[in-house]
Amino acid sequence: MDNSKKSTSPKKNGGKKKKRKKKKNLVGIIFFVIFLVFIIGIGIVSFNLYSLYKLGGIKNSTGGAKTVVNIAVKTGTNPKEIARALKRAGIVDDANLFYLKAKKDGYCENFKAGEFELDTNMDYQQVVSILQNPSQIKGIKLLVKEGDTQEDIARTLNSIGIVSYDEFMSACNTISYDYPFLKNLPQDKARVNKLEGYLYPDTYYLSSEETGESIVNKLLSRFNELYTKDISEKAKALNLTTDEVVTIASIIEKEVKLPEEKPIVASVVYNRLKQGMKLQMDATVLYAKKQHTDRVLISDTEIESAYNTYFIDGLPVGPISNPSIDTIKAVVNPAKTDFIYYVVKDLSSGEHFFTGNYDEFLRAKENYVKVFN
Repeated sequence: MDNSKKSTSPKKNGGKKKKRKKKKNLVGIIFFVIFLVFIIGIGIVSFNLYSLYKLGGIKNSTGGAKTVVNIAVKTGTNPKEIARALKRAGIVDDANLFYLKAKKDGYCENFKAGEFELDTNMDYQQVVSILQNPSQIKGIKLLVKEGDTQEDIARTLNSIGIVSYDEFMSACNTISYDYPFLKNLPQDKARVNKLEGYLYPDTYYLSSEETGESIVNKLLSRFNELYTKDISEKAKALNLTTDEVVTIASIIEKEVKLPEEKPIVASVVYNRLKQGMKLQMDATVLYAKKQHTDRVLISDTEIESAYNTYFIDGLPVGPISNPSIDTIKAVVNPAKTDFIYYVVKDLSSGEHFFTGNYDEFLRAKENYVKVFN
């Protein structure tokens, strides 16, 4: 019996050793496969980054439908900002790689301010060459100013002879456009101009073959580009719809000159709404009146309009102008104040006096009105 026990013991130990060896081999194979996949992944990423770098961030420099893009570079614009503008326009796939390569190649310091015509099929050398040599853009310049209304834009287009006032207004009010921010617009019959607030103010270059619809698409596309997810999320945090944000911004654009005052006026709007007060913004009266005047008369404040915030409670039925992205950002990043009233105290600069006290507001209004008169 003892001999049989001794003879079976080595076999059991040998079996355990074989199992341990197999486990070690399996673990080794798994680690090797993971390592191999990691190396291949690094290789692919490195190759793609190298290819992008070699091309200056332009991955697909040729092929595909060519889209002509006009870019305006203001004096003092940082090369990184230029690279980001190229990315937004679809000229480069990677703004950072374009900037790094252009900097390494010594081109950044030679980038000029001016107006440039590029297209989405250009390669790296073509792009940097154009950025160093501003040329006159072929096309008709359309300047949409911050605070312009839909009708202002229609009149400008009519005056420069691209499309008529009626054609542009019809393109705005009767054609449907496929943009996410337009999907949930209130369908209120009192809303005068359907796309008011969304025709983004900027400089555009148009051909003589443009239609009202093609021009509207350019303006809406620019708004869609700038109204980011971050702005949308901040609006939701304030329990505001996109249309409410744009409506408030459109009022502030007409009421305020100084950028630093825009978040403050946004706080005034919220404070008034919270207290159930009428907004009583003069800019809304002028929109309802359909005529710009230097003074708002008491009779003007009595105009029965869904835009007149002296007549209605809450926000007007829709935007009253086309605001800039900076004003829109001020609306979703309001100052924290207890201000409810404000009055202009310097006509030349547009600076306002703010207060949360009605009696103080009346005294300030009386003092400043005397000065102006």
